[in-house]
Amino acid sequence: MNGDKYFETNLRRWNELVDINAKAKSYDLEGFKSGNISLFPIELEELGDVKGKSLLHLQCHFGMDTLSWAKLGAKATGIDFSEKAINLAKSLSRELNIPVRFINANLYDIPSILNEQFDIVFTSYGTICWLPDIVKWAQIISNCLKTDGIFYIIDGHPFGFIIDENQEPFKVGFNYFSEGTPVFFDEGGAYADPSADLKNQASYQWDHPMSDIINAILNADLEIDFLHEFPFTFFNIHPDMKIREDGYWEFQNLKFSVPMMFSIKAHKKI
Repeated sequence: MNGDKYFETNLRRWNELVDINAKAKSYDLEGFKSGNISLFPIELEELGDVKGKSLLHLQCHFGMDTLSWAKLGAKATGIDFSEKAINLAKSLSRELNIPVRFINANLYDIPSILNEQFDIVFTSYGTICWLPDIVKWAQIISNCLKTDGIFYIIDGHPFGFIIDENQEPFKVGFNYFSEGTPVFFDEGGAYADPSADLKNQASYQWDHPMSDIINAILNADLEIDFLHEFPFTFFNIHPDMKIREDGYWEFQNLKFSVPMMFSIKAHKKI
């Protein structure tokens, strides 16, 4: 899928975002270099002890979370389709003396480049919206797991993605059931720095209903241990949101609670 026009468009944007995100306050790269870890409380608690376990991090961007898992004892591998992101990740690995293998590859090309299995496959925060084929995604994850290995995802809830983030009060602006059709965006600014002057403003995203996500996982010989939903999310998706002490964002004035984030933990069937 490397030649797909959607991936080519998104890749140009993500390559440009690397330097912007690395300098952004929300990523706090300097704090990370000083010894902090970039992982949020939920995945730390729900995935648990990773010491001594092999971990594959899908769509790892420039590797802060991958390196964080390695700091916690995992034998980590990170994969991302942005060569610029992977180059920065490798540089951080060398600078901080944290041994992590980073691979530049489109997720859908993993079967042809990676012939091994892992104790854990991990992915988080703004990942599956960039993937058109959720069924193939789940099958690749299953193939990368050892028997009884763990898959863990934490990401934006599909319900949250239907919100028009430029409208206040809360307003639906996108389809929940997109039937595989990508949503085209043409917007300046970056999620980590809205003031950034982006040259590559175009991008394509895919919204996957929760039923599609769950069924793809189940049909890939994975058994779900839990599904959790949360009324807050990992970045400022709406003008009404404020940041909490734990780093998550929540609505201030919305009358009713709505699902904005989910996590799933599953294991490969014996």
